Amino acid sequence: MGFQLTIAKGLQQGKEITFEQSEVNIGRTVENDVVLQDAGVSRRHVRISDRLGRFFVQDLGSSNGTLVNDQRLAGEQELRNGDRISLGPVEFVFQEVVSDEDATRPFMPVEDDDATRPIRRNVQPVPRTETDDGMAAPMSGLSPVVDETAEFPPSAPPVLHPVSDGAAKGGRARSERVDALPAALARPEPHAPVKAAPAPSASAGLSAAEKARRKRELGDTLGGQLKLWWSELPGGGKFALVTVATCFVVGMVAAFLIVFRPKFELGPKGSEPTSLGLQVLTDSFGLGEGVTWPQPDMKAFDFEFVSPTRAVGVLRYHASGISKEEVNISLNAVNVAWVPPDTTNTVEREVQQILSPSMLKRNERNQLVFDNVRNPPGKDSWRVWNLRLEIIPVPDLRPEELQETARNYVSRARGFYERRDVGPENLFLAWENYRSAWITLEALDDKPDLYQDVQFMLGQVAADLDQKCGQLMLDFQRNIQFKDTKRAVQVLEEVNRRFPTPAHRCHNLALEKANEYGL
Repeated sequence: MGFQLTIAKGLQQGKEITFEQSEVNIGRTVENDVVLQDAGVSRRHVRISDRLGRFFVQDLGSSNGTLVNDQRLAGEQELRNGDRISLGPVEFVFQEVVSDEDATRPFMPVEDDDATRPIRRNVQPVPRTETDDGMAAPMSGLSPVVDETAEFPPSAPPVLHPVSDGAAKGGRARSERVDALPAALARPEPHAPVKAAPAPSASAGLSAAEKARRKRELGDTLGGQLKLWWSELPGGGKFALVTVATCFVVGMVAAFLIVFRPKFELGPKGSEPTSLGLQVLTDSFGLGEGVTWPQPDMKAFDFEFVSPTRAVGVLRYHASGISKEEVNISLNAVNVAWVPPDTTNTVEREVQQILSPSMLKRNERNQLVFDNVRNPPGKDSWRVWNLRLEIIPVPDLRPEELQETARNYVSRARGFYERRDVGPENLFLAWENYRSAWITLEALDDKPDLYQDVQFMLGQVAADLDQKCGQLMLDFQRNIQFKDTKRAVQVLEEVNRRFPTPAHRCHNLALEKANEYGL
């Protein structure tokens, strides 16, 4: 005795599964029974039990419930042939089947005077046709031929088949006794293994009960809550979140490189420089942190120049960590000046030192020395960098003519300085004319009173220029950090307007930044 389930809807429609065991469980994760890969089916959904030849169906507490003939199953209900069992989107048609062993079992009389001897009824197969749902149905108007004198054992109840769609929908099919099954409902040999559906894949959907259980399990820990939040996030939200996180990490790395890049660039590059010229020496010397070439004392540079007339040398450099009268500059063993002490704008400040014509040797080797007179071999940090030397020929004029030329430079410089707020380049032009007056007066052996005035004004204008250069470079670096390339280019253009020639360091600094960032 057993039963057969025919898949009427969902999964593999039309497939027939025959069962011999007395109890069968159907669900998504049951063992040795029927496994259905569908999100609407619970892990243990429904059970069909055989009780002395009568079959009962029971829901196992599924999330979506079970329907029998479109009626929700409550508790346990006996099944009849043709009953439709619905598990979510999957629908089975129930059929009782009789095994060959039960059909041919000999009749054992009951030792009871009141018992009635059963009669075996030999039923002739009824011609059948196919219905729309693929089930076999008897031909209209035909009835089975029954032999009332035949006997059948009490353990072999008749096999029931639905005869029409209408009867099935009514909840109970019209039955006929047959001694042979149609080919469409033929069952395998006794004890044949039941083919179960493949195990559900990881991508299969979760039922409402499983989702609730999973939320409870993951909600106990912070990591589980984050995992649950991420799994419920839509695809667009995940993409946006990953994009924002990636941009944030890239921005942090870029900011780190911009802020700490000068430290990475420190260290010897090639051989130590020992000569001076128009080319800027970016390497530093001195003592302590950030020094490229440690030279606590007596750093010497050599240079030569050729000029038909006398010339003035202009030494330019940056210096930091230096106190008053700590580092002395000498040319050809003659003291020139002290390196000025630190100020608030030491890093941006470019120091200029005039080397008078009387100190320079034309067509010969000259030696310039930076001597730390306070601490040899030294312990205090100091450094000098960005050195360059410019040799400027001075006119071969009489002292009176040199002073008149210098006064003309000073007059023009005052006019530009008074109009420094009118045009961006006026402050630079004032500095350039004061500088020309200074160089001209350096050609005189006896310095007039004008020389001191020119030096004072030149220092004041140079400080204003250095401050403006520092502000523009800081603005440029800020725009680079925030990826505002357009604004960074505008800052470099402003630098070129305020420092139109390489006479001031800021002009070349803007060119270096433009090349460094490809602007």
